[in-house]
Amino acid sequence: MIVYHGTTAERARRIAAEGFLPRKPSRRVWFAESRGYALGRAKTQAKRARDTAVVLTCDIDLPQIRKRLGGKKVLHGGGVIAIKAPVPARVLRSHPGSPDQPSSPQDLAAWINDVVGLKPYKGVNKRHPGTDRLSRWVVNRMTSQPKSRIGPQELLGMARRWLPEFFEGVEIDLETMRARRSVATIEVAVELPPEPTDPREDEAQDCLLSDKPTRRARGLALLAELADPDLLDWCVMFLEDDPEVQIAALRAMLSCDEVEVDVVLPLVSSEDRTVRAAATAVLARNGGEGAADWFVRGLKDPEPCVRIGTARQLDVLDVAEHAAVFELALNDPNPEVRHRAQKLAAGKGLASRW
Repeated sequence: MIVYHGTTAERARRIAAEGFLPRKPSRRVWFAESRGYALGRAKTQAKRARDTAVVLTCDIDLPQIRKRLGGKKVLHGGGVIAIKAPVPARVLRSHPGSPDQPSSPQDLAAWINDVVGLKPYKGVNKRHPGTDRLSRWVVNRMTSQPKSRIGPQELLGMARRWLPEFFEGVEIDLETMRARRSVATIEVAVELPPEPTDPREDEAQDCLLSDKPTRRARGLALLAELADPDLLDWCVMFLEDDPEVQIAALRAMLSCDEVEVDVVLPLVSSEDRTVRAAATAVLARNGGEGAADWFVRGLKDPEPCVRIGTARQLDVLDVAEHAAVFELALNDPNPEVRHRAQKLAAGKGLASRW
């Protein structure tokens, strides 16, 4: 199936060279069925990293991967896929310009050092004659065959040819493009002490795999407490779950920096008033330029719980700029809605009937 992965230009380069490597704390690789969703995630990551957003198109055989890894390591829901294992670069079906192809001596030196596991000061230097020759070969290949991609295994073969001294005593796993060093013919395995982790991380993962909605809801709440970097993807995965889990996912999304409006949109019309309240609150808080419209919609809902949930997000609005929204809340029949608006509008010179 064709899926998409949103990332940054720098990470795209590493993915093309090394494949998709799971990152902590979820230790999963994430894909989306929607290119638009992946693009939104890419823009969020690029904004944080001050980089360029890149969407990679991939072709993965989900049933085969699930059969190989087991169902618990391959989760699919809400148009989002999470795989708890490395995914090789060969699944890539798009290669956007320069981000995924190291070509300069500097980029190639960094790529080789990553593959063989050497620190820059101990490994390949960009001024090495072999690095320069490899760079000229890559540039010539890209110029003469612009539609032909240089795969990581082919690039590795050329690197071995012109920089053989850096590959002595090193075995490369061609599936993951990671090095495994050996001394003579005896492999050396170094057991590193496990990094300390928050026990809530393991509990959250166990909860998310539970058959019980209450446990899955708790798992999402724990991820929100941990400020998990993949929180939004987890939440989207469970937006088609039991209402209790949907509500937990939506409430967790309130702590996300940016939310994809399209994935939440269907739930603002839910017949379940609690689901509708949680979805409206998310869009009011994180709806971007259209957030004010969601405040108006939420504050006009006939159900008090929807209006209360919306009013709890009023702190993100400027009172003077959105006076009409505050007027709605200040004149609401529900005392909690009025109180929240009054507290925020106090001393701001807003004319009202309260």
